Amino acid sequence: MKKFFNKIQSLWKTKDIRKKILFSLVILIIYRLLAAIPVVGIPENAISELFGGSAFGDLLSTVSGGVLETASIVAIGLTPYINASIVFQLLGSVIPKLEELRKSGVEGRRKISMYTRFLTVPFAILQSFVIYATLRGYGLVEQLDTLSLITMSVTLTSGSLIMMWLSELISEDGIGGGSSYLIFLGIIAGIPGTVRDNLMLMDNFQTVVFFLFAVILVIAVIFITQAERRISTQYSRRVRIGGAKDSYIPIKLTQTGVMPVIFAVSLLSFPQLIANFLVSKDYNEKVTQISQKLLDLLSNDVFSNILTFILIIGFSFFYLTIVFDTDELAENLQKQGAFIPGIRPGQTTSKYLKKIAFRLTAVGALFLAIIAVLPNILISVGALTTTIVSGTGLLIVVNTVLDIKREIESMSVVRSYDKYL
Repeated sequence: MKKFFNKIQSLWKTKDIRKKILFSLVILIIYRLLAAIPVVGIPENAISELFGGSAFGDLLSTVSGGVLETASIVAIGLTPYINASIVFQLLGSVIPKLEELRKSGVEGRRKISMYTRFLTVPFAILQSFVIYATLRGYGLVEQLDTLSLITMSVTLTSGSLIMMWLSELISEDGIGGGSSYLIFLGIIAGIPGTVRDNLMLMDNFQTVVFFLFAVILVIAVIFITQAERRISTQYSRRVRIGGAKDSYIPIKLTQTGVMPVIFAVSLLSFPQLIANFLVSKDYNEKVTQISQKLLDLLSNDVFSNILTFILIIGFSFFYLTIVFDTDELAENLQKQGAFIPGIRPGQTTSKYLKKIAFRLTAVGALFLAIIAVLPNILISVGALTTTIVSGTGLLIVVNTVLDIKREIESMSVVRSYDKYL
């Protein structure tokens, strides 16, 4: 324990690390202050009455960063930004120009990020109008005049853009990934209230099962998230006594992190939001019937869990092709005079790494998908009465904490090397 506190003290004394931690805490305070400011035209409890207590509400709350129910200026959160990111990730596979930009280095990625920001604006405007129209259709808000409606839409859109900006600031100057960090903050903000409410309703046995399941699940997520396979490499140009210097390429079991989970939840929430909107407006009887059937289908626990399961696995493999470029890695190894023992340099190395990465991802994606739906399944069969957070929320929380830990340790190592330069 003393060693742990000494390490914390040492990290805090490091100016760069302390600055990043304090900056992230400032963003946290700003974020929670914004979440407390109500938006004009929508009563504070209107959105919670529409979505609260349902699986769909939990889904939207998770992807928005836990601020949807409060009807604040940042109510729609990061949903438009994540959806815009998904669109460009998917288009990158079918539009050669975008694929070239993604592979052209920092400048290309900067342009894609700029396009993503541009697309976030119409997505945010659309979502703000859809939420208002849905609330209006169910009679939860009054009819707004044109000026109030524009003000409401501009406010929610601006709030979403502010969230996007804060997430990018954290990615650049704070700790951890910006989007996952803000979603993580929104999720943990609701944990104390959830625990308090559930403890008041549970007996001693249920309480023990409640916390035991949470601990086991967290340990399992940490173990699988940290698991990796190390591919041995040798650098023929870095010779030491006894031969070439050995090294390794670490390939994680969950190489894509938590992004497939966030993408799957965000994509799943979109058709439910549109279906709610169409049902509330009741424009056409046939459209309303189809929308209601879609809503009932997506609200069905079995179908929703199966769809979430499939989407997480699909996005895991898709995102792997984006974040783990084996061709570039094999080329860099060859330039550095490195090779994998028994594997020819170049394309053979690339195919070998891709084969291993896909096999590991198959196991990791299966685990992520199971954890995401397991709490829902256990609750539906009566094995559990409730959980602290949903399966997807748990994955986001644990992965974000581990990412922050790795980021701080990385900064600490770099700082240690800097002393000798």
